[in-house]
Amino acid sequence: MPTYHENKRGIVSLLLACALFTVNDTLTKLAALSYPVGEVLLVRGAICLAIVGIGVVYAHQVNWMRGAFTPIVVLRGALDAVVNITFVMALSHMRLADLIALNLASPLLLTMLSAFFLKEPVGWRRWTAVLFGFAGMVLIVKPSPASFNVWALAAFASAVGSATRDLVTRKISPTVPTLGISFTSVLGSTIAAPILALAIGEEWRAPALDYIGVIAGAAVVLSIGSTFAVSAFRNVDVIVVAPFRYSLLLWSGLAGYFIFGEVSDIYALAGSLLIAGSGLYTLHRERVRHSALSAQAGIH
Repeated sequence: MPTYHENKRGIVSLLLACALFTVNDTLTKLAALSYPVGEVLLVRGAICLAIVGIGVVYAHQVNWMRGAFTPIVVLRGALDAVVNITFVMALSHMRLADLIALNLASPLLLTMLSAFFLKEPVGWRRWTAVLFGFAGMVLIVKPSPASFNVWALAAFASAVGSATRDLVTRKISPTVPTLGISFTSVLGSTIAAPILALAIGEEWRAPALDYIGVIAGAAVVLSIGSTFAVSAFRNVDVIVVAPFRYSLLLWSGLAGYFIFGEVSDIYALAGSLLIAGSGLYTLHRERVRHSALSAQAGIH
């Protein structure tokens, strides 16, 4: 049973991770507006690898290599690569707050995946919350022939990949160090970047010095944020910590407005509220279910 201090550490870690991720998203979007997605991901990934690698050596965790490259950790890294590629592709063509809101539907998708693949019991209340969450996604995407595009599909793919990645993360042994998981994830995204460039025929060019600084800044905050994010959900009560991920809605809304002059329309705002409300209610039902199971265990 996680202690109060472990849960507090998880909450603080998640809040810091969300703030850093917003900074990373903002800087990455600035770069992706001027340079190809694959090039941005490769430069950012290479810098991240160097940062995390230094962290591994400094923490004397070089012996994590064997555990960090087991099939399940490699699978998580591959899924993280899909999440990063689809997210950044959508990032340069969608409002930041709308994209983040769609990505926050991943806990609802995780509920569905857990029901189908892990056979976890999901009652009608949580299924109803999932349906409301999907209604929120529809309000944001507005899938009419005139407004729907491939970038909305990329954003949805990112949310599905994120949920699948979180499902896989549950199966990783607690003995695998956090830095090892972070390193494998960054490595997957970095390797995938040139593959993406070849697949879609990107034309790369040497970035200007100021943009290298922007991408390097994104890499620094992403490396630190990823480590905080992994740490946030290790040895904690997930249903206590997870609601704080919705702080992303606040940070992304502020960044989108002040940096890019983006203002979400009323439908997108309503959709964001539906997704956040559905996610929070799903976590509430999870808390109720855990309490019931704990009570039964105490009786028997």
